[in-house]
Amino acid sequence: MEAIKNMEVKHPIEFTVPALGAGSFYIQEDIRSDFYSHYHRHKEIQISYIVRGKGSVVIGNLIQPFVENEIYILKANDPHIFIKENGLEEDIHVIHVFVGFEKLKYLFDLQELNAIREFFKFLDTSKKLEPKYSLGIKDRFLELNRAEGMNKFKKVLDVFEYLLQNDSHLISLYSGLADSNFNDKVGVRINEVIRFSLENFHHDITIDEVAKLIHMTPSAFCKYFKKHTMKTYVTFLNEIRIEKACQLLVNRSTENISEVAYLCGFNTVVHFNRVFKHSLGCSPSEFIQQHSVN
Repeated sequence: MEAIKNMEVKHPIEFTVPALGAGSFYIQEDIRSDFYSHYHRHKEIQISYIVRGKGSVVIGNLIQPFVENEIYILKANDPHIFIKENGLEEDIHVIHVFVGFEKLKYLFDLQELNAIREFFKFLDTSKKLEPKYSLGIKDRFLELNRAEGMNKFKKVLDVFEYLLQNDSHLISLYSGLADSNFNDKVGVRINEVIRFSLENFHHDITIDEVAKLIHMTPSAFCKYFKKHTMKTYVTFLNEIRIEKACQLLVNRSTENISEVAYLCGFNTVVHFNRVFKHSLGCSPSEFIQQHSVN
């Protein structure tokens, strides 16, 4: 995948959120060519509004597409990476709010913030809010990085309140991973496997080939990958391929199912149809019908 070519694995999975300016909340506005390029985690809750850009997001062992005007609430210590769609030349634009409960403990102890504290405290999984619900708070996100003092504080609370009000519309993004499954060494190795898989999913990939990337025997790699992702590597690779196939079909890049199958790394259409239906519960042709514009 072009978006992640030539990126070196130099940093461990543990990521320290930069304190951008003074204040209790970390606000970061990214208008640049690409996302942070490493599979990482941090102790802060991350709330990200995708203003511009689309591609794939990996959260734990879950991979799915993301689109503009989605909001992602990433649970503390959920390992994740956003990857821009291949061939997308324009810059991404994302606004992040990082919430650190240790630093903000006394603030969230205020009685007036009880509901918001409980919302974050019992956040059981990472979640997302779709565009049809998120657009109502878009302007607040856009104003965050330019606001100061009490005005900034109020806008952050407006974001929190809006998420709380839309709790029933939040979609769970269960990663299936326990925090204890990851340490720095594991993060680096899994990062390498994810990068390689996303870059080469359209080619034949063997277990031997991937195992060599992280200096393991094939049998040791299979056990290692399943231990730390709760799924086999073949399952993970097929999920990447099906996710990419869905993007091709939804974006009308082609409606030729055979072409989609081969573009996404499947050797036969029969195998592609079987994996597609097992993953999504419908055939590729049914998927096209469901996403056709009437």
